[in-house]
Parts: sequence; structure tokens; C-alpha cells
Amino acid sequence: MTTTPDIEKTTETPFECHFTLAQEQSLLDALQTHLPVGVTFSNQALKRFCQQGAVWVAEPLKNTDANSETPKLTRPGRIRRAKKVLPAGSEVSFYYNPAVLNSEIPSPVLIADEQTYSVWYKPKGMLSQGSKWGDHTTLYRWVESEYRFEQAPHQRPCWPIHRLDKATDGLMLLAHNKKTAQQLAHRFERTHAKDELDEPQQPHIRKIYQTWVKGEFPPDTLTLDAPIDGKTARSHVTRLAYDAERHHSRVEVTIDTGRKHQIRIHLAQAGFPIIGDRLHGEADENAPNLQLSAVRLTLLSENGEMEQDYRLPDALNTLMT
Repeated sequence: MTTTPDIEKTTETPFECHFTLAQEQSLLDALQTHLPVGVTFSNQALKRFCQQGAVWVAEPLKNTDANSETPKLTRPGRIRRAKKVLPAGSEVSFYYNPAVLNSEIPSPVLIADEQTYSVWYKPKGMLSQGSKWGDHTTLYRWVESEYRFEQAPHQRPCWPIHRLDKATDGLMLLAHNKKTAQQLAHRFERTHAKDELDEPQQPHIRKIYQTWVKGEFPPDTLTLDAPIDGKTARSHVTRLAYDAERHHSRVEVTIDTGRKHQIRIHLAQAGFPIIGDRLHGEADENAPNLQLSAVRLTLLSENGEMEQDYRLPDALNTLMT
């Protein structure tokens, strides 16, 4: 478990702070100068907020006319180094939310190190993507800041390639350079973006999930293809086990498309809601966590042959306990 140090008890109320620098100034000094009235933070706390991804900066482009009333700016991005000197005209945004900045997250587990990318077990409660309020509870940021690979380079930048819901655990890919990130992302786009599911096979990444659902699922594989948000969606579901005492079934799901909450929606529509699904299922506040795990990732070649295959170890499969 990774724990974030307690934030100074200056304010428990979230706030946003936006300002433009009138002159060149370090980010740390700029933050201290522009904090809301009555709010104070130590330099150490502000440095920590920067590391946690709560501070965003858009800088003037180098070729911008200094006399222009509306200078062109870079795209806003997180700034980790509080001592960075910013040019005049920089726009700074500070998003403070103590609930986010004080969050605790479980630690992920490395499954495979392929140098240019790695495969991880993301536990429930860890995020795939950050928000404007911070990203220190995401898988990619944890790996960048907390993990040391056995093989060099021991510390690596990370690009998330796909997402898992906060409540879903399982396998995730992280790229460690922009080229690999683009290549892997393109494979997912080819997998998920196609509305014509009978197109010739192209290089893609196959994802397989397991889940516990309510009811006795049929012994034969079912294909669920109800559209989601007006888009084609297809899921293939196979029963793995049936618990007669609880009247629950453990099933395996292979998806041909990757619509948001596709598995949860399809199973709920079919009359087999996922245990713990409070959004699309029947779970209430006393139900267990969402019983959905990503258990297998397979990279396929252009002719459909397996290139790489990664499976979640039984010891990490929470559905088997």
C-alpha cells in the first residue's frame, strides 16, 4: 500500500487557482504569490502538489509576438518541478483537493518487462488515468515515481495504452517511449474502432475478462451484440463455473469491441448482472466490490497468429478466492 503524507490542515475545501505571470518567475514563487486569501502552504507542500500532478502550466510559444494581446500558448501540461522558471505570460492552474491528494492506493505488480513496454496487474482502487486534481494514484505515475526495474533503464517514463475502471482489477499495458505508445495504441484503435466486425483481421490486442454474475449462466457460449450508445458492440461469454449455493456463475468474456462499460451493460441486459455492479447491475451499498477482472492480454500478428500472450497469475486473480 502506498500512502500519501497528510496534507497540511490549511483548508479542507477544494479550490482552483488560475493566474497569468506578469514577469519571469519560478513556479514555486508564483504559487506562493497567487494563493487565495487566507490559504497558506509551505514550499515543501507545494513541491509535493506539483509531484502529484495538481499544477498545470501553459507557456508562451517561443515564436509568439511579445506585443500580441493574445499570445499563443503551449497545450497545458502538468509541471512536476516546482523550481522551474516560467516566462512572462505563462498561465498557471493549481487544483487543490485534499481528498485526492491524501488518497491511499494499493501497489501494482509487474507481470512482464518487455523493455519498450511492460505488463502490470492493476489492483482495484488504482486509477488508469488522472484528472485535473492529480495523477499520483494512477498506475503509470506510480511506476514512474515508485518503481525501479531490474533491467536498465531502471526508471522509465510511462504512457498508458488503455484503461480499466477504478473498480476493475487486472492486466494493463504501459509503454515506455512515444513510438511504442503510438504502435500499441494503434492496435487498440484497430480492435475497438471497427463498426464492421467482419472486416479482415488486422494486428490487434485481444482482451479477456472474468467475472462473477448473478444467476445460472447457460453452459453454451453466448454472443451478446446489443449496440451501446448507437455503436456496434459484441461480447462472447462462456461459463466457467456455477455456485448453486449462491446462485452465481463465473464467466469468461472476450470482446470484439471496446465500448465504455461494454461487459457490464451486455451482461446486465442479458439478465446476468455482475456482482458488485452498482451502476448497471443490482448491487447496493452493502454488496462486495465489482467482481470483474482483466485476466488475459494477447498481441496478435497481421494474420492472427499469437505474438505475445500474458495471463493473470492465479495468485492475483481475486475472483478465485
